[in-house]
Amino acid sequence: MKVLFLCSANSARSIMAEAIMRQFAVADIEVFSAGTHPSHVEPEALVALSALNVDTQGLHSKSIDNLPNIQFDYVISLCDRARLECQTEFQGINFIAWDFSDPVSSKKTDAFLLTAKELSERIRMFLLVIRKRIERPHLFNSPQDFFKIMADPLRLSMILMLARQEELCVCDFVEITGMSQPKISRHLAQLREYGLLLDRRDHRWVHYRLNPALPDWMRQSIALAAEHNPQLGQNLKNIKE
Repeated sequence: MKVLFLCSANSARSIMAEAIMRQFAVADIEVFSAGTHPSHVEPEALVALSALNVDTQGLHSKSIDNLPNIQFDYVISLCDRARLECQTEFQGINFIAWDFSDPVSSKKTDAFLLTAKELSERIRMFLLVIRKRIERPHLFNSPQDFFKIMADPLRLSMILMLARQEELCVCDFVEITGMSQPKISRHLAQLREYGLLLDRRDHRWVHYRLNPALPDWMRQSIALAAEHNPQLGQNLKNIKE
């Protein structure tokens, strides 16, 4: 499998993403990065990678025009400029837009390290989705599979709630829906197994959020459905009161 990271200068975000994924994926994924207007690798990016024990050997800025003539399985843009300039060029390929702030223009002293850590988390999620897809080829393969898992009214309502709220715990879903905790947990586990959700445990409760590594067409479908469901806002408002 071949993955390409893009940003305008190929100096920080896409360079860090290339190095991090290469380390996580070991040998089963070929990783590339490039820029629409490449410059040079930011020294602070290399320092941040080294702080996370990520190998920086051989990293350098590359032009999109000098990429090898190969078919990429996934192209991931890390800035709006690269997305706008490159999405048409890679039409027909799994194109994913990740919106990460540019650490070069940030005033935070630890901006590069924070970006590297956020990229590490996002890439781990992405690899989880990819490996699920390899193990179970039907996952994320077609709209009919996606809408089949979403066809259950309870699962659909929980997904749409998470489209409007960054994270909710099982107790929140129980209060909003009035359903029993075992039923809520069972449906959330199904959504997690499908790859739509990620979870984290906090003492006795499990918290869920949408998987940010979902393909664009899935995220857009969920966001659009949530936007046209006015009852969601009231339900979430009630849980906070």
